Amino acid sequence: MTIKADIKDKIIAAANALMAEGNDSPTNDQVRDRMGGGSLSHISPVMREWREARKADVVAALEMPADLKKTIETSVGQVWTAASKLASISVDTVRQEAEVAIAAATDERDEALGEVRRLEDRIGELQQTLAEMEKALQQAHAALDKERAKNAKLASDIAALVTRVDDRDEQLKGLKAELKESRSDTKALQAELVEIARASRQEK
Repeated sequence: MTIKADIKDKIIAAANALMAEGNDSPTNDQVRDRMGGGSLSHISPVMREWREARKADVVAALEMPADLKKTIETSVGQVWTAASKLASISVDTVRQEAEVAIAAATDERDEALGEVRRLEDRIGELQQTLAEMEKALQQAHAALDKERAKNAKLASDIAALVTRVDDRDEQLKGLKAELKESRSDTKALQAELVEIARASRQEK
């Protein structure tokens, strides 16, 4: 991953400032806090390089200068041996601290990457759920439109049946009126027949 030079400079400046304040092994979180924010994915690799460079500087600083070595090689060899041992102990201490810090940075990076993967998986699940919900919603809309069409047809059929029933009712009323009139005519005819029969008997 390519990190912009200005971001890298800010990270190194924050680490150097913390070291100048007495913090020999600043963590990635401390550097990020000193910067006022930032991404661990940027801070971790830069801090790894910074720690490696610092180890190299410490080792270089502890090496004996050639001219001094020539001057005091015979007279203070034992002193230098003792100092070298102390220096080696200091270098080992710095190396151990650096390795611990690097391990912590690596763990932080792995944890951050794991969190990113978890969030990406969660986003994928939510996107799939959303797609399923949209599909179900489309199906529901289609079913609703179908039911509305069926209801519209039923309403049309009912209206037609109501019209037919109303027509039948009108026809039935007319037939009843005709039947009543026919009965009246029948009674009148019967009465006339009775009168005719009665008159016929009287003539005989």
